[in-house]
Amino acid sequence: MISDRYLRQRILPEIGEEGQQRLAQARVLIAGCGALGTNLADLIARAGVGRITVVDPDSVELSNLQRQALMREADLGRPKAQVVAEALAAINSGSEVNYEITRIEPHNVERLIEGCHLVLDGFDNLGARYLLNDACVKHHIPWIFATVAATYGMTMTILPREGPCLRCLLPNPVPDEIVLTARNAGIINTIPRAIASIETTQALKILLGLPESPVKLITYDTWRNTFSAQEIHRATHCPCCSEGRYEFLG
Repeated sequence: MISDRYLRQRILPEIGEEGQQRLAQARVLIAGCGALGTNLADLIARAGVGRITVVDPDSVELSNLQRQALMREADLGRPKAQVVAEALAAINSGSEVNYEITRIEPHNVERLIEGCHLVLDGFDNLGARYLLNDACVKHHIPWIFATVAATYGMTMTILPREGPCLRCLLPNPVPDEIVLTARNAGIINTIPRAIASIETTQALKILLGLPESPVKLITYDTWRNTFSAQEIHRATHCPCCSEGRYEFLG
């Protein structure tokens, strides 16, 4: 029997008793424990996802506390993945939480995503997202791309074999120096939570077997109050999802 913890969620017709049971059986990987990843982890655990793995190589710094959820001053210097995993276990003892203190790279990405129903993008750099895209498309695992900087963010669901992938949207990497990040553009602490909320909602749809179609790139600027949802189509000659070339896996 499902605990009353999820009473308000189960009465939603979009979820219900059967949907809550599906969430309890789901396995999700969160790639990165930064501003996006920590907010995603918090929401996913509270929604009742049964098995959550968080992966990040870094330690908690003072500047992280302005925008990254689940971390306290007492956690400074500790591994982010461990801090987040401990926080999730305290939030929801019904979820199995695992963590790895490692960087996601070509030699380990396929192992890390193995057996997952969904992968969530909590990265803070574009290059790592191309790697994740290759691995997830190759193994037919849905994942959700997201990025935030300054007051702006975007997210897009990627359903291998069914819709566009990251390289349909952004065919090739661009130089790091022209990509807006929290490091070079700053960041308001409301935009990671806003985009993480949208990303988590899309995640729940996938885990419930109700992915949104057609796929849309959702963008939001929390300062200017602008929102858009643009339909994205699969590229005929995409090197990844159309031609099966996984160049970033090495």
